[in-house]
Amino acid sequence: MLITPINTPKYQNRNNSLTFKAMKKTDFRGIDFAVVEKFKAPIERFDAQADFNKWAGELVEKIKNTNFWGRQAETINQRNGMLKDWFNYVIEENGAFTKAIQLLILSSITKNLGENDDNLPPTLNKGVLADCVNDLNKELEKNKKAQFDFNKMYQHKLQAYYLEDTKTNGNETKWIVIPSKEHDPVNFESNVEKLKTLSHKTWCTKSYNAKPYLSQGDFHVYLEDGEPKIGVRFIGDTIQEIQGELNNSKIQIQYFDIVEEHINKNNLELRPFAIEEIEEAEATKQKIEKIKQDLAEAIQKNDATKIYEYFGIKVEKIKETNLLEKIYKFFGLKVENNKKENLILSKYVQPNKDITYKDVGLDENELFKNVIKIKGHANFRNSNLKNLSNLESIGHSADFRDSQILKLGKLESIGYYADFRYSQITDLGNLKTIGSCAFFKNSKLKTLKNLESIGDNADFRESKLIDLGNLKSIGGDATFEDSNIINLNNLESIGGSLYLKNSKLKPSDFKNIKVGGKIC
Repeated sequence: MLITPINTPKYQNRNNSLTFKAMKKTDFRGIDFAVVEKFKAPIERFDAQADFNKWAGELVEKIKNTNFWGRQAETINQRNGMLKDWFNYVIEENGAFTKAIQLLILSSITKNLGENDDNLPPTLNKGVLADCVNDLNKELEKNKKAQFDFNKMYQHKLQAYYLEDTKTNGNETKWIVIPSKEHDPVNFESNVEKLKTLSHKTWCTKSYNAKPYLSQGDFHVYLEDGEPKIGVRFIGDTIQEIQGELNNSKIQIQYFDIVEEHINKNNLELRPFAIEEIEEAEATKQKIEKIKQDLAEAIQKNDATKIYEYFGIKVEKIKETNLLEKIYKFFGLKVENNKKENLILSKYVQPNKDITYKDVGLDENELFKNVIKIKGHANFRNSNLKNLSNLESIGHSADFRDSQILKLGKLESIGYYADFRYSQITDLGNLKTIGSCAFFKNSKLKTLKNLESIGDNADFRESKLIDLGNLKSIGGDATFEDSNIINLNNLESIGGSLYLKNSKLKPSDFKNIKVGGKIC
């Protein structure tokens, strides 16, 4: 596919003199325009389309020459092999791909390949890739500022492609059976790629273990609205293990009945480890039933104090009063106080490692709405909270990883570290201080908004942030590697070292900022 550039003359003859005309955004359309916007192309330096192509080509070569290290040797080997196929096809073999298209594709499929993880690039499917590029270009021709995530678009189309033979539209809820090498030797390589595509991001079958596991036996994946929730691995004709989204060798209780029905309906046999998983899930289910009985009255009345204390969280209650009530009481007048009771919690966690508030039939958002302070650690992982409502402060650390929280509400301070990796939060609202380290890697944050200080290290790698908002100080190291940040705004000091590998920032951007350590 070729994107036809709009030719604009760059020099014009006026009074026998030549006048230089830099390219403008109006000179670009479709994917070219999207690349200009996404990568902040220095179009003021471009004389013609050839200059834009050269600039995009240099970025493509930079990606091609990057060492994509991984957590394990096998990860690095698989990345190198898969990326070689991508680079050869996108750069060398497909003459229809412009440099801009090459840049968009390769930056997208490599963006989640970190040094400390085992992520792999998606499987290369040339037909799916061509469809994705064509569809995107059509959309951008209609709306040049349309928002998109090319990697997600490609992954979605790839999943739909591998589900075509299962007669599902990709958004259904059903079990998918992927046959082993023994049961389908002809399509083994294709089935390996299918398993990678349909695996949850936390499963090792998403990367290096897909081939060896499928060599040993079949793999069953339970999809809920097209999303992988349960993976069942076989050795031979018996189940070796059952994994949920958390990849902790435990069956999530909300899917236990579904797993049990699948096993019984198909007369599946279990190996010892899988039997232990089933028995543990049954025991957890019994615990939940007992909790529901013990807290029946409290759950019915939504008595947050009794519920939290049942799970070992200490609660302090503070009644709201207003100035008028204080005046009435001063003169001895009786006042009926219908105001809510605010709660201060000693900590915040789920009931235990295997049970969530949702599992015991509680609306966690309703339960949490009157909490104004958490004295200790707040762990929101596996939580069903959508926002922090009236919470004003967290005394210790706050872990938002993989949480469903979208808004921080009235939260102003976090006493220790704050971990926003892979969270859904897009801005920090009223948050002003983080006492220790702050991790923003792969978060959806678009602005730090009112945040003024980070007490220790700050990691901005692969976040969506483009500026630092009102941030004035970082007490420790600042890592801008592979970040999109281009504006430091009000930043005054960095106590530790500065890391700028593959950053859009240059050492000269920090000339007016006090840096305590080295600049790398």
